[in-house]
Amino acid sequence: MIKNVVLKKSLKNSVFKVVSLLNNVVPKHNNYILLYSGNKGIRFNLIPLRDYLLLNGYDTNNRIICGIEDMKYAETDNCTYVTHVKAIFYYLKSKYVFYTAGQLPIKPSKSQKVIHLQHGITFKTCGKLTHINNGNEFFFTDCLATSNIYKPIYSKAFGCSEENIYINSEPVTDVFFNGYKKYDLGNYNKIILWTPTFRQSDYLGYDDSETEELLPLFEEKDYSRLNEILKEYNFLLMVKIHPSQDLSRYSKLKYSNLQILSNDDFNQMGMEIYNLLPQVDAIIGDYSSLCMQSLLLDKPMAYVVPDMEEYSKRRGFAFDPPTAYMFVLWNFARGERRFDAFAFYCRYFVFAFFGSRYYGNGLWIQFRTVSH
Repeated sequence: MIKNVVLKKSLKNSVFKVVSLLNNVVPKHNNYILLYSGNKGIRFNLIPLRDYLLLNGYDTNNRIICGIEDMKYAETDNCTYVTHVKAIFYYLKSKYVFYTAGQLPIKPSKSQKVIHLQHGITFKTCGKLTHINNGNEFFFTDCLATSNIYKPIYSKAFGCSEENIYINSEPVTDVFFNGYKKYDLGNYNKIILWTPTFRQSDYLGYDDSETEELLPLFEEKDYSRLNEILKEYNFLLMVKIHPSQDLSRYSKLKYSNLQILSNDDFNQMGMEIYNLLPQVDAIIGDYSSLCMQSLLLDKPMAYVVPDMEEYSKRRGFAFDPPTAYMFVLWNFARGERRFDAFAFYCRYFVFAFFGSRYYGNGLWIQFRTVSH
């Protein structure tokens, strides 16, 4: 993955313009299907798509090519795994192309169907709406959105017509309704999943916030006290760190009722986030797509967003204000009140309000900090 924005734009405006012209004349194979992930391996919405194709025998008469960042992410199935350069070669020959995170900056030919499945709709901006100008972002024939409210947002983000945006559910959420793999999560009264989005990312090459805590509002020295609160109610708090988050401050610490897991640790436990979501009792999130996707499960949800103003300046939000889509119950300051508020959340929100419904999508709480 190229991190340098200037180099990205330069390649888009030179090399890939020539490749786009070449793409118009290269014959396409009707039985070539390319699944392309701009970073790491096949992930997000491409996973259920690939699994569906293989399960239903599409690999018998079709060639399924998976474009990945590095061959260490290749898997043992009937797909052909290739890295970026070879993925460009197969793009030129494929009738069907699917994206989920990142695109090849090649304009589709008239005979191609190139579908951007996205990896979840979010509160935060993407594409041209961010403060990072990567140049042209419109390299598909169709783009998935889960609601009409996102049509004008994606139209501006990718510089395309609203006619290029189609409404559909996300493949990753099908598991919520079609059966999921059950995990042994222990003998706890309630299980809370916290999925903070990344703030700093060496991998992606930019920061969206100066907040350095892996758990916004709580530092490592606070973890023991958090664990004691959780132990009082026999709750388990699982914190799943974002795959792109900088892990320089991450330590493998063990607590009885608090698990803080890097993406690699989470995967090594044999877990998958969309199989886990239906099995937890409550969710804490912030600006990421997981908050939106979790609404389908109608579970109690809280938002921990102490850096909203800074995040707005650095990254920006798709909605103005984003709080219009987060029901605000209370604000609280840093210091001792963090722990009081968290205990209150455990005592009254998860226990007393579990199962209550507001706005048809569960009860929303927003945690924010105030200056005093």
